[in-house]
Amino acid sequence: MAVLSLFLPPFSPDYSGVSAVLFDLKTVTAMHDASGCTGNYTGYDEPRWYGSKSPVYCSGLREIDAVLGDDEKLIQKMIGAARDIQPDLMALVGSPVPMVIGSDLTGVAAELEARTGIPSFGFDTTGTAYYDKGAAATILALLERFTEPLAIVPGSVNILGTTPMDFGRGENLRDLKKLLQDRGLSLTACLAMDYSLEALRQAAAAEINLAVSRTGLLVAAEMERRYDIPYLCGLPYGEKASEEYFAALEEARQSRQSRILKAPSEDFPGSPSSRNPDGPAEILIAGEQVQSNALRLALQRDCGESAVAVGCLFGLEPDLALPQDKDLKSEQLIGRELNRPNYRLIIADPFLEVLLQNKEKEFWPNAQYAVSSKLAEGQTARLTGSFFNRWIEINRNR
Repeated sequence: MAVLSLFLPPFSPDYSGVSAVLFDLKTVTAMHDASGCTGNYTGYDEPRWYGSKSPVYCSGLREIDAVLGDDEKLIQKMIGAARDIQPDLMALVGSPVPMVIGSDLTGVAAELEARTGIPSFGFDTTGTAYYDKGAAATILALLERFTEPLAIVPGSVNILGTTPMDFGRGENLRDLKKLLQDRGLSLTACLAMDYSLEALRQAAAAEINLAVSRTGLLVAAEMERRYDIPYLCGLPYGEKASEEYFAALEEARQSRQSRILKAPSEDFPGSPSSRNPDGPAEILIAGEQVQSNALRLALQRDCGESAVAVGCLFGLEPDLALPQDKDLKSEQLIGRELNRPNYRLIIADPFLEVLLQNKEKEFWPNAQYAVSSKLAEGQTARLTGSFFNRWIEINRNR
């Protein structure tokens, strides 16, 4: 009962992360379910779905199929779709029922590829993990299949960990690309929004990887091992913090050493420290960890706010965390943290505001698609570079 949610919707699951990564490619994607999970992805987790031609299908799993384990029926449906669409890839994506009955989607995908000659992937997702795990696993599977070591192109970058669950319709992502272009950097691949199979093939030629989410950090660490590409983890939010970001980027390029951009809380008088992890944090940012870290750094560098804690909604990565940060695994923990009396300001998805008992506490909305979907996307903050400073000014003058 500890993970029961009474007020919050379920956050975007792993199968949606898989499907989002495949969305831009010419892929026949089939969710192996009875249509509920497919509808959840296309209706709530994917802002690009309506008006698109991306072939995302439901396998139409029925009770008799689950009982008898009729994989041939699924294979024939996929072969029929491949005959009509002529895709570059095919993918089978798991859901809770295939997990319970022990379906081997990786094996089915291997059989499918043997019959059609089309590269096919099976992802044994369960719907019980969050989108970042599914997205990272899919990007890594695509890299392993299509990307080869290449000579480094100086001044080139990959942006890793971009999905609509973190970036919505991509306004902050477009701002980031513009900042990179203004700095004379070229984009090799943006994994996994607005990219192509050819860009994926060229990904190992990047001089450095930019991990812009927890998904991106998981991918960047593996790409460093495979291709010896260093990474910078963070985002350039705020004018002063952006200068620090690009200084760190240049340092990582020159030294070939990876770096996670986060300001130690000891830099700021009166803020929590390793000696006093429950110190007087006055601001709580609840959301995705990498983006929340970037927002914290901008608040510190551009606004002089020293005592800022991050509440991680989708899991806490220890390398990204400061001592005062919290892993908010359930609605109960989220509500408890939001209502601590030391916080004077909460920055979070507007859906979380319902958990606040003290309505006098200041709340700044920053919508995330993984939490509130299209219902609150008009409240997504534009934070890249100087847009952060404008956002601060607007909120302070409300």
